[in-house]
Amino acid sequence: MSLSKDDFTSFEITDLNGSRLFYTESNFDFPIMYDTDDTLIENMLVIKGRKLPELPKTEYVYAVGTQKSGDRVRYHSTVRVSSEFQINIQLRPDTATVMEERRRYFKIKTNEKAYITFVVDSEENTTTLEPPVEIHITDINVGGIFFITYEPEADFRAGQKAMIVIGLDGKRLELTTEILRVQQLNAPPGRGYGCRFIGISRAQEEIISRYIYKLQFELLQKERSARD
Repeated sequence: MSLSKDDFTSFEITDLNGSRLFYTESNFDFPIMYDTDDTLIENMLVIKGRKLPELPKTEYVYAVGTQKSGDRVRYHSTVRVSSEFQINIQLRPDTATVMEERRRYFKIKTNEKAYITFVVDSEENTTTLEPPVEIHITDINVGGIFFITYEPEADFRAGQKAMIVIGLDGKRLELTTEILRVQQLNAPPGRGYGCRFIGISRAQEEIISRYIYKLQFELLQKERSARD
């Protein structure tokens, strides 16, 4: 079975524990390639770019491709070439597994200002907040967020739904969340809230995923600079 770029919208590369190593929606292809003895090499995923993560050669990884149908298919794969400009990964179609979950959740620290515009209680009563309550998001993944607020009128409860408006890399997102837990903060006094996203669209998920990858990449660059 030969794979084609036209079948996929994105690829996520993870280690065998599921931790994300790289994600891309572009600059990937399955070009026609030949070995040194002119043998056709099939299903070689080639990713090109700048400042790509350098992965150990012959390392076993998972390549998770999102198909145009929306299915996410995971392939047991091997890193063949890895540099800051190009990664070649040999995919094995015989290991293809359609993943039931939409995405493995990876949480990362951040500090983004956002606003809650309205909340809905368990009785489906909606309260519009004028002005919106300012919050600060400190953790984020594609499954939800943790935010803190020091505004005294921000007295939210577990079980409430909240509309959160945030800008990530120039993209405005309006995200419906459910508050799962409340945490009291002492210094300075305030509250923290753990929330899950409700009805997140695939487009919103991809924006959040790209944002998380950007933070991961910046963190990796800092760690490399510190070592050098």
